[in-house]
Amino acid sequence: MKIKNVILGTCFILLSSCVVKSLNPFYTKETISFDKKFIGEWKDSKKGTWKVVSFKNEMTKESPLKKIKKDELKIYDEYKNSYYVQRIYNDKEVSFIATPFKINNQTFLDFFPLEYQGDVDNLLESHSIYTHSLVKYDIQKNGNIEVKWLDEDKVEELFKQKKIKIKHQTIGMLNDKYLLTASSKELQKFLEKYMASNDAEKWETSTKYTLSRTDATN
Repeated sequence: MKIKNVILGTCFILLSSCVVKSLNPFYTKETISFDKKFIGEWKDSKKGTWKVVSFKNEMTKESPLKKIKKDELKIYDEYKNSYYVQRIYNDKEVSFIATPFKINNQTFLDFFPLEYQGDVDNLLESHSIYTHSLVKYDIQKNGNIEVKWLDEDKVEELFKQKKIKIKHQTIGMLNDKYLLTASSKELQKFLEKYMASNDAEKWETSTKYTLSRTDATN
């Protein structure tokens, strides 16, 4: 039956999504730390291509700041210290706002998808929830950049062992996916404790990329 195929396909997508999701940003304004080294064109270890530009430059490339509409100006002010990230993989393009921030001298990125990407049915779009994800960001000695998403399996294990207490809900058809609902300040307190843990594999994840620069101008 078709419905079974849809359900199985949905479950496969959900089970393949191993990134911790949050309703609120992982950063606060005072922790934002912009780094120009991320700007440029990159290829990743999974044969995808990335284009990273300053979000404020992307917002003003077609019209000056003084001509931006009021609603657009709010977006500009919120993300002026963020990046606009485009990734192309298998001829499919996705776009994100990535906001850099630091906790205890470690750089992270808060990834947030741009809305209305591609030809999506309006009814389906109205049921979508856009969430934040956390990326550990490290520049290697050779200039490559390693990005690792906080893995949902690691956090799920901590919840089951009752080693962490942070506001969350379980979601999905099987009610087995975690959505963090804590405030940004609470998320950062959790992150500080997580970074200080003795777990040598706390940043192990299947969602990781090594980015190498492809533009010769940087």
